Formats: sequence, structure tokens, C-alpha cells
Amino acid sequence: MTTLTTSKNAPTTMRLSAQLARRWLRAAVVASALMSVAVPVVMADERTIDTPTADQWSQVDRVMADKVKLRDDLYLIIGSLTAQLSPNHPQVASRQRQLDEVRKEIEKLQTTLQSTYRIQREGDGSLKLVALADAAAPEKPKKKAKKNPAAAAVAPDVKPDPYPSATPQKVVAVTDKIFPAVVRLDVAQEIYSDGKRNLQRGIGSGVIIDGEGRILTNYHVAGRGVEIYVTLANKERVKGKLIGDDHWTDLAIVQLDKDELKKKNITYKFAELGTSKQLIPGQDVMAVGTPFGLARTMTLGVVSNNERTFYPDRLTIDEFETGWFANWIQMDTPINPGNSGGPLVDMDGYVVGINTRGGGQNLNFAVPIDTAKYVVEKILETSKDGKKGYVPRSDLGVDLKPLQDLETFYDIDINKGVLINSVDRNSPASKAGIKSQDILLEIDGKSVNCRFPEEIAPVRRMIADITIGKEVTLTLKRGKENLTVKAKTEKLEGAVGQERELKTWGLSIRDVTRAYANQRLLDDDKGVVVTTLSPGYPAAKAELSPGDVVRAVNGEEVNDIDALQKLFDESVKNKDDQVLFNVQRGRGQRTVILKVTY
Repeated sequence: MTTLTTSKNAPTTMRLSAQLARRWLRAAVVASALMSVAVPVVMADERTIDTPTADQWSQVDRVMADKVKLRDDLYLIIGSLTAQLSPNHPQVASRQRQLDEVRKEIEKLQTTLQSTYRIQREGDGSLKLVALADAAAPEKPKKKAKKNPAAAAVAPDVKPDPYPSATPQKVVAVTDKIFPAVVRLDVAQEIYSDGKRNLQRGIGSGVIIDGEGRILTNYHVAGRGVEIYVTLANKERVKGKLIGDDHWTDLAIVQLDKDELKKKNITYKFAELGTSKQLIPGQDVMAVGTPFGLARTMTLGVVSNNERTFYPDRLTIDEFETGWFANWIQMDTPINPGNSGGPLVDMDGYVVGINTRGGGQNLNFAVPIDTAKYVVEKILETSKDGKKGYVPRSDLGVDLKPLQDLETFYDIDINKGVLINSVDRNSPASKAGIKSQDILLEIDGKSVNCRFPEEIAPVRRMIADITIGKEVTLTLKRGKENLTVKAKTEKLEGAVGQERELKTWGLSIRDVTRAYANQRLLDDDKGVVVTTLSPGYPAAKAELSPGDVVRAVNGEEVNDIDALQKLFDESVKNKDDQVLFNVQRGRGQRTVILKVTY
């Protein structure tokens, strides 16, 4: 047996097991991070240190282990109680006081240990326990030592773990950080049914993203919202207003009512946005939200896939296209109805995604936060003068297809170009002479490569980011020759146009967009389409049907929804008792007369 003595004249001989020494080194570093207990890293007047028997200091070892275990258990209990009750509940306060006492006891024990030992970095970079010289011992003259940079006492250069594990302490810390920024949204959305405008009510989640009180959520939660109430972490309920939405990415932004916040003296916290480009499969993440309208709830899981695509499926939200310009984050973190719009966070508490849909069987999906940050920027830029913000995007009118397994057929190099699968009628691509089965190689000299389905979204984004109305040069491969064409981009429109009700006539109508015209094989995008009818009203009695395209009213051509609205207002003002409609149903034309009573 060898000994570790504190100094030449020290009255006590202390013996440490090698196991305890290693454990104390780890515990000291961890505890310093958890409890802000400084662990000085200094050169010490070393006497002797060796490997004593394993039965030494067993009492100190047991005391330390018991205290640390009790502290960890209290962390978990407090986190659970806070989630179920509230931070100010008496049970939570009682457990917090108990935790504070335990932390003080651990700190006192560590302070005692540190008054006798220090952590020293060796020349080879390793750490070891070193005894300090007794303060009462006479100071010996020290020889001037040569400087040895390798042995200099410096703090360990430990880089933070980029993918921290979901330890109980981490989970509790992240939950405590993100919960105050998560809100519940009660939303009344505008819909059209039975020939009139109605409100559809639902609930969802959101996360406050800045000090201005802006909330990031899903389009299918708050998009088209005309009445929004927000429940904050402190259970206060305030009004919100939709300031912009984007169904293409399933995102929306809600603004808290600042006047109400000021009047009620309500404060709030906001979350920090991280990055999603560094997410990897297997990384621990947490989903937070208000499932089924319940209070804030967190669930734990891992990233299953960081670039999930649903191609060739076309996803929609109530007929609105979505998921076109970014791949999804797939995770096994459980989410349920009501979780939509809540944050997906990493184990540092940064938002890395917005939860958007659950597929069952641990198949759940989130919008990457890098996509969301771009959408937020564009919506805030365009939401001016009381107008709802949007994301301006360009369109060429082409449907794209990856070239995987088709390179040999088209005699083209691997990972070069993207196949033009189809071309919309009356689109910029059609006007430029682009044909189906052409291969798009370059846009304004920039290569376009799409071999795999996961690469479709970035190519769509590349086209969408072109300035609307700009003339671009497209390099194509057609057969065995390359050719260059010019096309002028147009504003991207979805298949669902603007919708309104014509109450006196008993129908709701929607603008015909180019995308809708192509879906329905219409000759052009002029006119308006009938969406719903009110039973017993003139339109229903005249046997109009949803899907009929109104081309003219009383001999006046109808090009869009504004034209029909003007004709409707004039007819109602004049109290016309008969209105002549020219409509297209399928490939045929027909005339119907609406008999109106006032």
C-alpha cells in the first residue's frame, strides 16, 4: 500500500481508491457544469500519489453517490410536477427547496475535497488528482523551472458535444427552456360550404420566435384564420392576428396583440431558432406542443431521416399544395392532433423544426427550421399596410422528374440534368417551346442536377427563387442535341384560387388558376368555378353543379372573380329577377337561368 499525503508535516494520511479518484474527476467536472461549482485547474505542490486499496474512503464515496442520486431524482420529480401542475404549485416549491438543500450539501462536500486536492493536466494531456501543500508547512525555496508549455496548467479545451444525449438532466433543462415559449392556438378558419362563408374551429400549437411577439405555426393550424386566441405559458389568453401564411411549406405567422399584452401587463419568453442542416439520423430531439388541447406536453425521440421526400405523391392541405420546396424531417418523436405547429428542439434547446403531421407507427414529420426562417423573412417583408404577408415565387410551368435509372435511355451522364415530365398549357415553358421529355441542364448557366427524388425539392426551390417576370436562359438536351431557349417567369399560383360567396344567388365561387385549368383540362384559365351551392337557392334550383365554370353572365364575359363580383353587385342593386349564366361543364357548354327573389 502506498499513500497520498497533503504535505511533509501533515498529521493525517489519506488513501484513495483508483476507482474513487476516477469517479471524483468525472463528478467534479459534471457538477461544476450543473451547479456552477468552480473546479480550479492549477499546478500544485505534489507530494505523493499512488494506488491504495479499494476499501479506503468508502464512507465519502457512499455519501457522495447518495447525494448525487437524490439530486438527480429531484430534478426528474420537479420536471414532471412542473409539466403536470405549474412552476408555482406548492408541491413544486417544496421539492425545489429540498433540491436546494441537497445541492448545498454536495457543494460543501466537494469544497472539502477541493481544499485538499486539485485537478492537474499532465504533459500528455491527461488529468490526475494532486495533493496540495499544507498551508502551515514552511515554504521551501523553489527552483526556477524551465517553461514547459505542454505541462502548463490550463483549462481543458473541451469542445461542446454537437449531438448531446438525452440524459434526464438534459431533458429537464431543455423542457424548462422551451416550455415558456410554446403556446396553444384556438383558431376559426374561413371556409366555404353550402354556398356561403363559414368558420371552422380548431386548435393547434405554436412557438414564439422573437421579442415582437410573433408566433410560428402551421398553415393548416392558422392559415386563413380570421379569429385567433393564444394561450401563453402563464395561462393568460390574448388575441392574435394572422399576418402571413404559406401553404407550400405549411407555415404561418401569428402576431400577439401588443395592446392587450401591455394593458394586462403580460410578459412572455421566446425560443431560439437553431439550424436543421446539421441534423443527423439517430440524433435525440424533443417535440413540444398542446396535443388535444391539453397543457404543454413534451415527447422524446430521435431523427429517423433528415431529408424525407414524398415524391411522387402530391400532398395537399384542404386542396392546397404543400411540401414542394423542402424535404421533411422524419422522427419517431410521438406527436398527436394539436401538436401541429409546435417546435421540434435539439438537446441544446434550439428549435430545429416545426411539427406538422403524424403518420402513425412512429412516422412523424416536421418542417426544417432553415426552410421556416426563409419563409418568416419573406412574409415579414411583404406584410405591410395591413396586408397579409406571403412568399413570392416564380414558376415556369413544368413538372420535373429525377433521372435515376433513365441515364442510359437518354444517353446522358449520371447526375446531370433533370427530366421535363410535362409542360403546362399557356405556361412560360410552353411559350418558350419546351417539350415533354426534354432534359433541363442549366438555368442561366447554373447546372441543374437531379438524379434522386430527394433532389426534386431543391430544383423546384431554384426555379422559385428566380425574380418574378425575369427572362432566363435555359439549356436543354433534346434527343442528341443541346439547345438554348429563353423563358419569362410568372408568379407561382396554386390550384386553389381566391374564393367568395354570392349569397343572394346561393353559391360560392373560386378563381380559375392556370394550375386548376391544367388539372381540369380547360382551354384557358378564364372564368370562375362554382364550388358549393345553398339548397333551395336560385343557383341550386337552376341545376348548377360544383365544378361548373362560369364563362359569362347576362352576355357579359367573366374573366375572373372580380368581374363576376361586379356583375353580381349590379344585378342585386337592380333587383334583377332573372340572370342568364353561360357555363362550361366538362367539354360542353350550356345556358342556365337563375330565377331570383328578393
